[in-house]
Amino acid sequence: MYFLIVTVVTCVGLLLLWNGKRLRLWMAELKRRQSLKVLSRERHRKSLERDTCKAQDIQEKLLLESLEKHQNTEYGLKNNFRNLQDVPSFQKIQPLTQYSDYKDYLQRTSQGEENVLVAGRPSVLVATAGTSGNRSMVPLSNKSATERFLQGTAVYLEIINKSFPGALEKVFKFSLPPSSHHSDAEIPIVPCPATLSANFLKDLYSPPAPVHPSMSHRDILYTQLLFSLRNPDLSMLEANFFCLLHYVFSILEDCWESLVTDIQKGRISSELGVPLETRRQIEDMLVPDASRAAELHCQFQKGFHGIAKRLWPKLQVIVAVESGGSDVDRQILQDSICQGTPVYSPTYCASEGLCAVNLWPMEDTPQYVLCPRSVFFEFIPVDMSEQEQPTTLCIQDVSAGKAYELVITNKDGLYRYRLGDVVQVTGFNNQSPVVKFLYRKSQTLNVRGERISECSFYKALRCTVDLWPGATLLNYCCMESRVLGPFSGGSDPHYEVFVALKGVRNLSEDQRYKLDQTLQEHFPIYKSFRFKGSIGPVRVHLTSPQSFLSLLELAAKLSSFPLDCTQPPRTLQYREMAEMIWKRVLS
Repeated sequence: MYFLIVTVVTCVGLLLLWNGKRLRLWMAELKRRQSLKVLSRERHRKSLERDTCKAQDIQEKLLLESLEKHQNTEYGLKNNFRNLQDVPSFQKIQPLTQYSDYKDYLQRTSQGEENVLVAGRPSVLVATAGTSGNRSMVPLSNKSATERFLQGTAVYLEIINKSFPGALEKVFKFSLPPSSHHSDAEIPIVPCPATLSANFLKDLYSPPAPVHPSMSHRDILYTQLLFSLRNPDLSMLEANFFCLLHYVFSILEDCWESLVTDIQKGRISSELGVPLETRRQIEDMLVPDASRAAELHCQFQKGFHGIAKRLWPKLQVIVAVESGGSDVDRQILQDSICQGTPVYSPTYCASEGLCAVNLWPMEDTPQYVLCPRSVFFEFIPVDMSEQEQPTTLCIQDVSAGKAYELVITNKDGLYRYRLGDVVQVTGFNNQSPVVKFLYRKSQTLNVRGERISECSFYKALRCTVDLWPGATLLNYCCMESRVLGPFSGGSDPHYEVFVALKGVRNLSEDQRYKLDQTLQEHFPIYKSFRFKGSIGPVRVHLTSPQSFLSLLELAAKLSSFPLDCTQPPRTLQYREMAEMIWKRVLS
C-alpha cells in the first residue's frame, strides 16, 4: 500500500512538472509570436523614414530640447544654456569637447552628486570601450535607453523580418554574461547599451545554456556552440560584434570533433572547466543524438568553406555590429565560413549614442542612415580634424563622397562631443546623410606625420597578402615601433606588423618587404619618408590565430569590459598588449 501511494504521488508530481514545463514553453512561444506580430507592422522603420524627410528641423528641435532639459545643471548654467535659442548660438558658445572635458563632472556624478552634468541622477553609467585600463563612463537615462532600442534595435529587427521572412523564427545569440558593477553611489555601470534592451529580446532568442562565473570565455562559447549545433533549424545567428563570431567559429574549427562527440553522447566534454553542478544542469538539457552527430561529422569532413549554411540549412542571415577594427572579422566570415549567407551589420552606435541604422541588409559593405531623432550631429571635414576647434558642418551642409570626423550632442550631458570616428558620406536618404564607417582617429599609424589610417593600412595589407602565393589573411594587428620599446629592432621609427595566415608556414624576407613596397605605392608621404631614411622598413611577423584571441581577451581585461562588447585591437598603443603579441611570434 505504501509503495502504491509513493508511486501515485511520484507520477502526479512528474505530471505536474511536465505540464508546468509545457505551460512555460507555450507561454514563451506566445510571447515570441506577439513580438513577431508587432515587428511585422514596421512602425519604427516607417517612423525613421518620416524623420529623414524633415531631418534638419528634427535636429534643431532635438538640440534645443536637450539644452532646455539640462539648463539648470551646473554645466548648463556655466555655459548659459538658458539663452541659447538656435544652432548658431549653441555653436558659438559651446566649444568642441572630448572626454577629458567631462571627467570631473562624471566623477562627481558617479559619486551621487545630482544636477552636475545631467538633470537629476542618471539611471545607469555606460562604460566606454577602451584598452588603456582606465574605465571611462557616460551617463544614460532610462528614457534614452528606451529610445535607443526603439530607434535602433526595433528598426533593424523590422528590417530583418521584412528582408528575411522567417529569420526571426529560430534565433541563436552568442554572448557572454555581463559583469555587475556599481559606482560609489550605487549607480549601475553597464558595458554597452545593448544590455539594457536584453529583456525586450529574450523571447526571440533560444534559451541560454547554464553558466558559472568560474567558466572561461572559451568554455562558455563552446557550450553555446554545442546547443546551437544540436538545432538544425536555426534561421539566424547573432552576436554583439563580428570579432566574437570570428572567435566562435575559431573554436568550432579547433573543437568540432569534440562537439560532435558531445552531441552523439548527450553530454559535455570532460576537458571543459565546468563545475559539477553546472555540468549537471547543462547535461540535463541534452539528449544523445547520433543522427545529428553523423550529419554534422559529414559536413565538417567537407571543409569549413561556407559551412555555416551547411550546418544550418535554414540559416537566412548572420547579424553582428561592425565596429572599428572588426571589418577584417566580417570580411573573413563573409569570404569563408559564412559564404552564401548574408552578413548584416545593423547599426552604427557607440556608448555615447545611437548614430545610424543600416536599411540595406543585402549590401556587402555596410552603410547607415543617420537617425535624426537620436543625437544632434556635426561634421568636421577630415582635412581639418587635427585642429582643436575647427569649424563644423550640420547634416544639411555635408557632401556625398567626402569624409568627416563625427561630432555629437546627445540627450545625456555630452555637448559637441568628438567621437573620434571618421565616416564617409555616401549619399542621402531623403534629407538624412547615409554614411560608411572609415576608421577611428586613435587607430592611426603616425611616426613622422604620415597619418596612415586603420582602413587604409588594412587595404594595403590585403593587397600585399594577394602577392603571397597561397596565403589567406586570418587576422592582424600593427603598431608604431616606439610602443614595442626594447623589443623593436632597428633604430629608425617604423611599423611592426603581426599577421596570422592560412596556407603558408613562413614568408621570405622579399615577401615580407612587399608590404613596405605596397605602403610606398599607396602613400606618397610614406614613400618620401622612406626615401629620406627617416622611417625604417616595415617588419612583418607571423603568429597564430589563437594569439589574436588572447589579445582580445587581454583588451577586455585591461578595460574591465566583457569580451563580447570589446572591439578588436588593431593599432596597438599599450606596451602590455604589444609585448603579449610579440611573445607569440612564430617567425
